[in-house]
Amino acid sequence: MGDIKCTNCELCGREVPADLMCTLVLNDENKVEEACWCICPECREKFKKNIAEVYKALLDK
Repeated sequence: MGDIKCTNCELCGREVPADLMCTLVLNDENKVEEACWCICPECREKFKKNIAEVYKALLDK
């Protein structure tokens, strides 16, 4: 991904130092890709919970 510097959180929108967090994404061709967002430390657990809920919903189908 290179050296991406995050200056704001994409979850809460605040202008604070944030870390790049990535997850795996399945696209229409069943290829596994990676998607990344800048997430601040205060939103990190909420982000992880949101991602877990999305994957749980997909697995429960």
